[in-house]
Amino acid sequence: MRYFPPQEGEGHRGLSDIMWNGLDKLLELQRLDSAGARLETESRAIPQEIQALEARLAGARSALEAAKVTADRIQKDRRAKERDLDEAALTTKKKQARLFEIKTNEEYSAVLREIEVLKEKSSKLEEEILELLMRADAAAKTVADAEKEFEAAESVGQRERAEKKAHLARLQEELAEVREARKGQASRLDSDLLRQYTRLLQSRGVAVVAVKEGSCTGCGISLTPQTHNEIRRNDRMLTCSSCNRILYFAG
Repeated sequence: MRYFPPQEGEGHRGLSDIMWNGLDKLLELQRLDSAGARLETESRAIPQEIQALEARLAGARSALEAAKVTADRIQKDRRAKERDLDEAALTTKKKQARLFEIKTNEEYSAVLREIEVLKEKSSKLEEEILELLMRADAAAKTVADAEKEFEAAESVGQRERAEKKAHLARLQEELAEVREARKGQASRLDSDLLRQYTRLLQSRGVAVVAVKEGSCTGCGISLTPQTHNEIRRNDRMLTCSSCNRILYFAG
């Protein structure tokens, strides 16, 4: 929402027509300070929101990279075991061919045992390769899902980042307008009154507060009937005896 200063004569509705000198200027200055504080808070939040978007995108990218690394490792393990299986099959074939050349029973039995060990090894390798094939299918699905997540995060991130940067630019423009208006409004106040307002703003957060139902809305203390009646007139500056804020009657 862009800042629009109040129009001439618009004033602060609800205040008495009789107003001590400076009250209306103080209230307008406080309104500008509140608007500026709000805009500053919103402006500071946006870079953090953009950083959160970047973090989510980085997380999606990391998940995709991790999924690809896992899938590649499974494929490498599978290829290594397939090479071992081919080598075991070739060795088995060679040893089986040797059986026709062996002359002694002892050597024949020894080669048979070697062939049996190779067959057991090949059987185990086949089981491991089958398991790796199933893991590879699951890993491929994980990669595909991670790619979709990353693409979605990237698309949403780009759009939201652009929106937030545009919003930040608007806020900064509004803040510049409010600060300029605040500077002009501050120059309209008596210097002593401005110093008092500034001290209260820095120490209390809010310098000027309304009186409602006989109490200071800044700290909640109940006012004496006499003080309350004096404040209702809005014809001179009065402060709260508890929090020292400047009091006025809003009607």
